[in-house]
Amino acid sequence: MNQIYPPIFISGPHGGGKSTLVDKLKNSSDLFLENDFDIDFTIDFPSISSLSHFERSLMRLYHRFFITNYAQKLAKENPVKVILTNRTVYDSEAYINAYHELKWISEDQFQKLDFVIKNFSLRPYAIILNPPLEVIKNRLGKRRDEATRTNRDKIFKNEDSDEFLENLYNYFTKFKNRNGVVYVEDNNEIAIQKITAWVKDIK
Repeated sequence: MNQIYPPIFISGPHGGGKSTLVDKLKNSSDLFLENDFDIDFTIDFPSISSLSHFERSLMRLYHRFFITNYAQKLAKENPVKVILTNRTVYDSEAYINAYHELKWISEDQFQKLDFVIKNFSLRPYAIILNPPLEVIKNRLGKRRDEATRTNRDKIFKNEDSDEFLENLYNYFTKFKNRNGVVYVEDNNEIAIQKITAWVKDIK
């Protein structure tokens, strides 16, 4: 009987190298298959720029409910493959806590978002990619200089501030010892080997 692996989600700060990590995993082994659906809110939902931090967070959170369930469906349809999906509920948890810490959302808004997160029906297996803070800042700076994501950089400019990135980085470190999580600080070959061994050991 073919093994059905649980889907794996890649979480971490923006600019951390998640997309590159997905590509490297796919290229390293035919075990990995990327989720074939996602929504780029800066492209598919341009009015996101007019929403508050709370509204954006709530919208993303409910999208992550859907994408988690859809990844489960893909896993069943593709036995012996590991479905890779960018971002999950852990990203929402980290970002809303950073918003709360900086008082970008009210206490009441934070409690509502936290309630949804705590009642998320599934705690997924996840790769937390959380490079050193200076690495993240350098990558974001390079991305801005190359103008590869100008729309995103304009809409979420305040999330590229040193204060926000430090809060976000610090929160993602809290996932290091969480069950069902593998924590890496780079998307290099050592990280690929660590992730692959971890995935194959999941029962």
